[in-house]
Amino acid sequence: MQSSVLFVKVPGQSGLHALGVAVRERLTPLLDDPIPAVVRAATRALLPEAAGIPEHLLRERSAPQRPRAVRVAADRLLRAAGRQRRPEPGYR
Repeated sequence: MQSSVLFVKVPGQSGLHALGVAVRERLTPLLDDPIPAVVRAATRALLPEAAGIPEHLLRERSAPQRPRAVRVAADRLLRAAGRQRRPEPGYR
């Protein structure tokens, strides 16, 4: 079941990004998706909108207890918004 969901969500999010319809309010919840490929696709679509995402939402998602894909996405969006430096070597 998860793989079929993946095939629907990832192209759908990539399509939204390609059309320029990346709506922050709709894509931000996908940063918490259990499928890492969906989190990565949502992150790519949100990068141009990173400055408009509330910082506290991204900081919460960069907490150590969050899944790695979510932490990496949050850190990437924080950097895109100019709110964080690059992670140290060996970041997990």
